[in-house]
Amino acid sequence: MEFDATFLIATVSFIVFVFIMNAILYSPVLKIIKARQDYVEENFSKAKETDVEVEKQNQYRNSELDKSRNSAQNALAEKTKELKIERSQKISEYKEESYSNITKERENLRESAYNAKETLKDHVVDIAKEISSVILGGVVNADVIDKSQIKEQRNNE
Repeated sequence: MEFDATFLIATVSFIVFVFIMNAILYSPVLKIIKARQDYVEENFSKAKETDVEVEKQNQYRNSELDKSRNSAQNALAEKTKELKIERSQKISEYKEESYSNITKERENLRESAYNAKETLKDHVVDIAKEISSVILGGVVNADVIDKSQIKEQRNNE
């Protein structure tokens, strides 16, 4: 193979072309590629930091929600317990009041029954006199029948 001046000029022009292309095209393109890569890496690291921060915030939020939920459940349980105790007390009071009213009414009924019996006892003597006078056909001596004796006899029964 022979090397002549054309070959040497082609080689020199190729090397000059490479330097020119490197200065005009490759260098700016490599700078752009490098800048893009740096930009992507920076954003990727920021995204990782943001993810870590978001995770911390989620954990904090969840812990606060759990605390709030537990405190609300405790307050609800405490209030429910208080209301149950209050309800039991009210029921007891109403039962006692009802029992007291029932007892009073029973006493009133007994007293009314006793008064009615006493009134009837007084009228029994009068009715007995009337029946005796109708059956015997005459007047029965009222002095013979003493109301106080009838009352004593019934009290003894």
